Amino acid sequence: MIDLKSIPTTKEDLDSYEVKNNFHSWSYQPEKSPMRVVSAKGVRFTTEDGRERLDFSSCFVSHNIGHQDQRVIDAMCKQANELTSFAPSMSTKPRAVLAKMLAEVTPGDLSKSFISLGGTEANEAAIKIAHQFTGRRKIIGRFRSYHGGTATSMSLSLGDSRGWQQVLGGADLVRVPQPYCYRCMFGQTYPGCKMECVKYVDEVIELEGGGDKVAAIIFEPITGANGIIVPPDEYMKELRAVCDKWGVLMIADEVMTGFGRTGEWFAMNHWDVVPDIMTMAKGLSCGYLPIGATVVREHIGEAFKNTFFGHGCTYAGHAMSCAAAGAVLPIYQEDNLIENSRVMGAYLLDKAMELKDKHPSVGDVRGKGLFVGIELVKNKETKEPIMAVADRVKKGLNPKTAVGAKLGELGMMAMAANPSNVIAMAPALIVTKDEIDEGIAKMDEALKVADTYCE
Repeated sequence: MIDLKSIPTTKEDLDSYEVKNNFHSWSYQPEKSPMRVVSAKGVRFTTEDGRERLDFSSCFVSHNIGHQDQRVIDAMCKQANELTSFAPSMSTKPRAVLAKMLAEVTPGDLSKSFISLGGTEANEAAIKIAHQFTGRRKIIGRFRSYHGGTATSMSLSLGDSRGWQQVLGGADLVRVPQPYCYRCMFGQTYPGCKMECVKYVDEVIELEGGGDKVAAIIFEPITGANGIIVPPDEYMKELRAVCDKWGVLMIADEVMTGFGRTGEWFAMNHWDVVPDIMTMAKGLSCGYLPIGATVVREHIGEAFKNTFFGHGCTYAGHAMSCAAAGAVLPIYQEDNLIENSRVMGAYLLDKAMELKDKHPSVGDVRGKGLFVGIELVKNKETKEPIMAVADRVKKGLNPKTAVGAKLGELGMMAMAANPSNVIAMAPALIVTKDEIDEGIAKMDEALKVADTYCE
C-alpha cells in the first residue's frame, strides 16, 4: 500500500484513476477520463484546459441558485465548526429549522418531513410511508418516469431506457400512461381528448382492487429525464379527484421540479393541487451538500403517533446538509428567484420555439419556467422518433449524444444524455436574457447535427 497522503495528482495520474478506479453513472465505462471541472461560478464552470463553459443543465437540475454562492458556503463553514453530524435519534438546530422551513414553503397542510440524502432516498421513504399508512401494497407508477436508482425507485421508473434494470415487479407495481399530449397513447388530441389518461387511471385502480388494494400513485408533476412532459391544465385536479374517490395517496415527485424550477415554489402549485406526499432534493440544497426530503400532510404525520414509523438511515437529518439547505431556501426569497424563473422561463421557451421553425429535427418544444425540452424527430409529419428506446443504451454516439458532444465543443452543457429523445435546458434561476441568448445560439448550431439524421 502506498502512502495515502502522497497519492500522485498529475493530470495523467488523475486521468488514470478516473478510468481504472471510478464507476461512471448510467454509461459504458469510459476508455479515457471525462473533462475535469476545476471551478464554477454562477451559470458557468471552468474545465482543466482553462475554458469557461455555460451550464444549461444546472448539474442535472440541481444548482438552482447557481454555483459557489458565498452565503451558502459561509453557512456550511459555520456549521462545520460547531457540529458536523450526530445520530438522527437526537435533535439538532439545523434539522429542526429546516423542517419548519419546508412546512412553510410547501403547499397546503404538508407539514412533517423525513430528511434524507437525496431524491432516490426521498422516494423510497414515500413508498414505505404509503405502505405503512394505508396498509396496502400496490403502487401505481407512470410509463416514461424516473424516480431513482435503487431497487424500489428503479422499479417504479417505468418505460425508462434504464428500465431493464428493474429489480422488483409482480402484482404490486401497476403501470399507467403519461399525459403525453405530443404522443398520446390513446390516439387523442388535446383539448378534445376528454382526459382519457385520467379516466384510464380511474379504471385501473378499480380493476386492481380499488381502495382496498392500491396504496398510492407516484408521478413527476412535469416529467424530467424522460422528456419534460407537461400535463394539460385539467389533469392534476382530475387526478386528485380520482385519488380522493378511491382513498389512494397522491405522491408528487418534485425532485427536479421543486424550488422555483418551473416558476413556482413547486410545480403542483401551477394547478392548485396539494399531494398527500411530496418528495424533493436537488433544489433543496442546490447541490452544495447531498439532501432529500419526504414531506407528508398533517393527517399522515399524526397517524404515526400511534403507528410505528418503520424507516430511517444513519445520516438522516444530517446537520451539515440541513445547514446548507437552510441557507439556500431564504435565497429564493431574497433574490426573487421564483419570479425570475417565471419571466426568464417564458423568454427561454419563446426562443426555443424559434428553433422549432428553423430545424427539421425539432418536433416539439415544451416546458414551464426554466425547464424547457426540445424533442428530436426524424420526420415532423410522422413524429417518428430520432432513435428507438433500445438504441439509447447502445455503445457509441447516437443522434442526441452527438448533439451533446457538439454543445461541448461549443462550450455549453445541456441535458443531452438523458434517456429520452428530448434535450433539456435548465439553467440556474439566476440566468439573464443575455445568457439565454448565448445558450440558444449554441443550441441552434448544435441542432444542425440532429438535422443530418432527418428523413
